[in-house]
Amino acid sequence: MRVLPVASALVVLASSVTPATFEPAVIVGTQAAQRPLRLPAQPSDLLTSSPLGVCSRSGAPAAVPPNRLHIATWNIHASLSAPLEEIAAELKTMQADVIALQEVDVRVHRTDFVDEPAVLAAALGYHYVFAASIKWDEGDYGLAVLSRWPLTEFRRYRLDARSASEPRIVLEVTVCAAGQPLRIYNHHADGRAISRDAGFVALRDIVKDDVGRGVLVLGDFNEHADGTGVRGLIDAGLVDLGAAGNIDTANEGRIDYLLADSPLARRASAVRVWRTDKSDHNAVLVDLQW
Repeated sequence: MRVLPVASALVVLASSVTPATFEPAVIVGTQAAQRPLRLPAQPSDLLTSSPLGVCSRSGAPAAVPPNRLHIATWNIHASLSAPLEEIAAELKTMQADVIALQEVDVRVHRTDFVDEPAVLAAALGYHYVFAASIKWDEGDYGLAVLSRWPLTEFRRYRLDARSASEPRIVLEVTVCAAGQPLRIYNHHADGRAISRDAGFVALRDIVKDDVGRGVLVLGDFNEHADGTGVRGLIDAGLVDLGAAGNIDTANEGRIDYLLADSPLARRASAVRVWRTDKSDHNAVLVDLQW
């Protein structure tokens, strides 16, 4: 799978939806809310980012060591477990260069109509992209990626939502990390096994052409390592970077993952689980020789 130019991706994703009809474009296959989710959930078209850049070594920030890249994934529970400023402080302490976030609110009533990814990016001085999956409580809810390095491309994929508890997406982002492109896929899997499995089948199809070229697949997979979805990704050529430690990332066990294809896995450190009380999930971090 090759990335479409952002402009054409935006055109593809601009078709309208209704609460009972999921967006047909690019189909490949919360807790503590004071206002109940409408069923079926209404998909959202919102897709926002900081300005995109062009990848060149001359644009690499000189203050960052060029030989190591710090990657993190974290379900931030929409800042319902801690104020957003505490989430920002935790991210600063992690010192990750690229951060995939799940359960992110944008102008949602329950989180005081704050644009969470924009505020977090500003606090860190990072670039960002946000892709909504659904409309929620007067705003939008979905996935984000924050990056010290410029973003050059991004794309949202909608997964078949007919059996899902809520419509799910995959967010593909290309980061120009120290002058080299790094492609990542951020996913928050469904809580129901039948739709989660269907989502993983779609995810495998989305990433298959990039496996072997240097790719990361990461996020909250809502599944243990012996689940069919995670095993399917590994069978497709991805490496579970946290398999050796198999450390719990939430009360449910290890359900948050960093997967890499072989070229990146060979350059990866041992995964670290970042213990925190700022969410109902811990963060997961890895270093890449870059």
